[in-house]
Amino acid sequence: MGNLERNPNVKTYTRKELVGYLTGLAGQNIIYNIIATGLAFYFQSVIFLPAIACSLIFALARVWDAVNDPMMGTIVDKTHTKWGKCKPYLLFVPVIIMITTILPFVNNMYAEPNDLHEVMLQDSKAYVDFVDSDLTKELEYDGVKYLFVPADGTWELQKDAEGKTLMDEDGNIIKTKVMIYTADDKQPVADTALAETILQEFQSELGFVKKTGAKAALIIAWAAISYVLWGMTYTIGDIPLWGVTSLMTEDQHDRAKVLTLARAVANVGMIGTLFTMIAPAFQGMFKARGMDEAHSLRAAYITLAIVMTIFASVLFQFAGISVKEKVNPKNQKTYTIKENFKIMFGNKPFRQILISGILRSPIQLLAIVAMTLVMYYFFNNDIGATLFVNGDLNITLVLKIVILVIGLFGGMIAFPLFVPKFINKFEKKKLYNFFSLVGAIPFALIFVFFLISKGNVLTWGGMLVMSVLFFMAGASMGSLNVLQSVMIADCVDYEEYHTGVRPDGVFFSGQSFITKLSAGIASLISGAVYAVVGFSDKNVALLNNALVNGADFQTYNGGKFAAAMFFLISIPPAVGMVLAAIPTLKYALPNDEHKRILAALIAKRHGAEAELAQVEEAAETVVPADAVEAVEDAVTETAEESAPEDEQ
Repeated sequence: MGNLERNPNVKTYTRKELVGYLTGLAGQNIIYNIIATGLAFYFQSVIFLPAIACSLIFALARVWDAVNDPMMGTIVDKTHTKWGKCKPYLLFVPVIIMITTILPFVNNMYAEPNDLHEVMLQDSKAYVDFVDSDLTKELEYDGVKYLFVPADGTWELQKDAEGKTLMDEDGNIIKTKVMIYTADDKQPVADTALAETILQEFQSELGFVKKTGAKAALIIAWAAISYVLWGMTYTIGDIPLWGVTSLMTEDQHDRAKVLTLARAVANVGMIGTLFTMIAPAFQGMFKARGMDEAHSLRAAYITLAIVMTIFASVLFQFAGISVKEKVNPKNQKTYTIKENFKIMFGNKPFRQILISGILRSPIQLLAIVAMTLVMYYFFNNDIGATLFVNGDLNITLVLKIVILVIGLFGGMIAFPLFVPKFINKFEKKKLYNFFSLVGAIPFALIFVFFLISKGNVLTWGGMLVMSVLFFMAGASMGSLNVLQSVMIADCVDYEEYHTGVRPDGVFFSGQSFITKLSAGIASLISGAVYAVVGFSDKNVALLNNALVNGADFQTYNGGKFAAAMFFLISIPPAVGMVLAAIPTLKYALPNDEHKRILAALIAKRHGAEAELAQVEEAAETVVPADAVEAVEDAVTETAEESAPEDEQ
């Protein structure tokens, strides 16, 4: 395992420990993606929270993380147990995160598509010529005025002598029948899809959809509090999970290896994004119990959230059971939160990475918007009906989706595995800036191609082009994630060398903070764009109803919703990638300097004072790689002579 075979006294992880760690990381990232991609869709398209409320919830939670993440990092660095400082949290936090991951989904609906009325079409015997009355209501929809008349002479539901709402023999509410006419010629509406859509709009206008007052406030408050609570508990597990990578090994090659594999496995954890697509498959079991479309879908999401979160939490637990902390710095001094903030921003290379990561925030739109785009644009918000036409699998669509998925996941998962080889040949700073600047190009071209194709990218040629663009964008994004983690671990070495303190928890809290702040900023961007095009609360309910009744998402509302989603996953991320390269153009920790620092730290830990003195004497110059290797060999020889027999 890298230097482990060459230098047996340089402490590093075993294969079993590595596998256990990666298994836990996969589980943790499944949980993250359930929330990162599924919760936004659930809030906006299942329980219909207003778009601006969603954006504020996600953004305000990130503001709190600005304090919470470094605070948790400080707590981790102050932890001293027989297991170390990260392992205790990995042992006990998965169960807590499991609970807080489920809570945001257990919420009521802010806007309920009301099905207490049903349309009576012109072919019904009960449909009569229009007769004006005090009960007639008027509504304008899509430039046309319509008249609504209750067939039973009342807008109220039918009730028995005891005042209870009448139910049919299956236990369903007997709905109020509605006749709809065009206002200009008083003719009944014959088109089923149109009638259902404007009836939904009619009910919305009557106030049957949105919750108001205390009920609405409670729903939004539950969404906000439960999400913030999830973020806090997730941080308790996330910082130690990444921070422990710099404590698992003293070997920089093995560290690069575990961080590269960790990032690859984190991308494998993106199977959590399938949560949004799988949930509707559970809907049928709730419809069979008499639930309507909207409430059965909500129940399906809650059920799958419970099932997937429990599974992922079991995987997460393997990290705590398996990992062992091998690096034990000589100086165990710790600092207060205020002092740690000074350390974070006083460490120049870390500060550069932190600012770069924040500027790259719009890249998180890919996670936030992707599944909403897939559900609507590719499946018209009905996977079953789209994948199975007249009972037969739509092979053409499946193959097109596979082409796109291969491109995206091939870029994000497979390509970053080569990053360690790139690191051995090229300066990390150059690699980081290269992937930032070059990665902006395919992101920008995604929206350009959408415009060129006039909104239809579902052709064979269109899907091939999109697959290539997503591969290039995903490769850049995945490689930057690996480089960011490796460079943060280098910054920990830098700080230990200069101050004698190893702030693994605090510095990797910076990575957690970057991820969550980025999601908050991205949420604000998506909320603003959605507000502009009207993709929010009642309009989403109306969209869903229209799609059920035959509308096409690509052309719905003039294609504005589709264009907004493609714009969000393209242009803002492209801008963010370019901006991210600015702080690291003059990165303060070149490769050769880090090699010298790491050799000095290993010498100090093993008590090789003579070799350490040689390294310190060379501090004013750039030490060649072969000189560093010579020092490492000397350190190994000294460690072998002084190590107890059971360690040799």
